[in-house]
Amino acid sequence: MSKRCFLIEASNQEATEGQIMTVVQSSASHPLYGDIVTIVGKNRVNDNPVIISAYSKDSCHLEAERPGIVVMPNSVEEVQKIVRLCSSTKTPIMPAGGRNGICGACLPRVTNAVMLDMINMNGIVNLDEDVMTITVEAGMRWAELIHRLDDKGYKLGFRGPYGGNAATVAGSVSINSMGYAASRFGPAPEGVVSLEVVLPNGEIVRTGSGWNPEAQIFTRYSSFADLTGIFLGDHGTLGVKTKVTFKIYPKAEFSTYIDLGYKNLKDATAAFLEIQKRGLTEELNCLLARESADTYFPGLLDSHPEINATIHCVIMETDKQLAERKVQIIRDIGLDLKGKDLGNFAAQIHWAEKFNEVQPMYNNGFWLNTCHLRPISRIPELMDRMRAIFKKYSLEKNGIKWIADALAVDRAYAAAWVTIFAPTKDKMELAEKAWNEMLDAAMETGGCPYWSGLLWEKRALEKVNDTFIQLYRTIKKSIDP
Repeated sequence: MSKRCFLIEASNQEATEGQIMTVVQSSASHPLYGDIVTIVGKNRVNDNPVIISAYSKDSCHLEAERPGIVVMPNSVEEVQKIVRLCSSTKTPIMPAGGRNGICGACLPRVTNAVMLDMINMNGIVNLDEDVMTITVEAGMRWAELIHRLDDKGYKLGFRGPYGGNAATVAGSVSINSMGYAASRFGPAPEGVVSLEVVLPNGEIVRTGSGWNPEAQIFTRYSSFADLTGIFLGDHGTLGVKTKVTFKIYPKAEFSTYIDLGYKNLKDATAAFLEIQKRGLTEELNCLLARESADTYFPGLLDSHPEINATIHCVIMETDKQLAERKVQIIRDIGLDLKGKDLGNFAAQIHWAEKFNEVQPMYNNGFWLNTCHLRPISRIPELMDRMRAIFKKYSLEKNGIKWIADALAVDRAYAAAWVTIFAPTKDKMELAEKAWNEMLDAAMETGGCPYWSGLLWEKRALEKVNDTFIQLYRTIKKSIDP
């Protein structure tokens, strides 16, 4: 007998109506305002400049075109109707989730676009214990999903980006997000089994085994080409994701942690790579400079003046002995490669404070990031270039702080973040000059952005092979003529 457990959201007034946008009255000036009102009602659509201003930014400092109107759909049927309306009138449409990214991916590039705020579509559709998957609506936030699964005795693989209190699942898989547990399970798209997508003509496609109406959604690869992969990382350009099905795993009851310190980045990188090759951790981070450790964990290195780079390991298992054995192996590797055991405080704090670590960083000032992927072995090369830029622009003398860290991913690469913080607006011009050179340095030393958006798209388009980008455009044109 099947042991499938279905979790359908309660049909109460709050779940039915969802969030609304009535704090200020709509201007009702957008050409599609009246048509959209007939689809969702007046409470979930607004084109007042105050509302539009609120939706014209994400968490980065970059600026794009403002949406012309914002609408909050509550169902896939409403999404279909809005998409068909936009298609028939040739009106640009932009889906958005939590809008807490730092790359400008969810911001329009053209005027008068319809922005779909997907956060009202935040229900759990189905927990299928037979095949270890969970299907959720696009606007589900990572933090809530983690807690809901934990109550049922399960965990996700990838647990969401570091802003997971606000970030939504569809937003993350659309921009190849990195974050918690990527060291073991890969980036956000790696955990996806199937998608439900509203295409530009308003039709619905269900990918993976979802193509068979008689089948459970249990595999991404089945009979045909991997259509799921076409929509992962598409930044919302190929359709509107309305449901995501993820792999789930038994809840890990046992955790162990270890922090390691190194006199130089070269030795730390060697240990970082060796630990990651063996797939020993749930999460593996390397702070690439003492300055980073002092920012994240003040006082951690006060009694270790010789340490200039640190590694922080989180191990999670269903078996206590296995968790303890893994930490022993990591300690042996770390010490053999010239490391020092620093205890486990920083790794524990990092994991316990998931989704709460990023926000305090904004207290340092305007955040200019260089988030990208690179082989672990090429991290020292990156930092040599970055330090030269810091020196060239005298960032420290100008009160511009910086952090540099890396999250191990898959077998032998990492998501690297070298971020500078302009403390005041009058320092932004100097900070931006340095930051633009930092972005160039990241790509010139073999880095590849995992997301695009305003942050990276210009540089990515300058580098990309013509055949590659023309294929992408051909796919786009065939789906959205």
